[in-house]
Amino acid sequence: MKAQEIICIQCPLGCRGNVMTGGMGEAVTAEGHRCKEGKKYAQAEVAHPVRILTATVIAEGGTDRLLPVRTDRVIPKDKLRACMKALAEVRVRPPVRAGQVIVCNLANTGANIVATTALRACHRPEYYP
Repeated sequence: MKAQEIICIQCPLGCRGNVMTGGMGEAVTAEGHRCKEGKKYAQAEVAHPVRILTATVIAEGGTDRLLPVRTDRVIPKDKLRACMKALAEVRVRPPVRAGQVIVCNLANTGANIVATTALRACHRPEYYP
């Protein structure tokens, strides 16, 4: 068995705990977290780490702006690099609404990329805020 320290991110406390893993990498025990949510998080983090991906994509049309985006659900941590590589090719044209889907099924993860802010169209880039 192997011990792994996990810092919980479920609440602002940031409890540090240890998870003992078996030979196949599965969580056997979790100790040191102050609540049951922290214990569940630690066990899940060892077994199958997932993340919400936040990034930016280029907005075309003379605006020289970046549009902040994120996934609409968690994706496996080991797919983050492939997702970022796919996002590097994405270009959007304003106008874009907050919450609008920019990319469907990013890198075959089942997660969509959505805009986190609105981006209005502008025909005169020198007046674009």
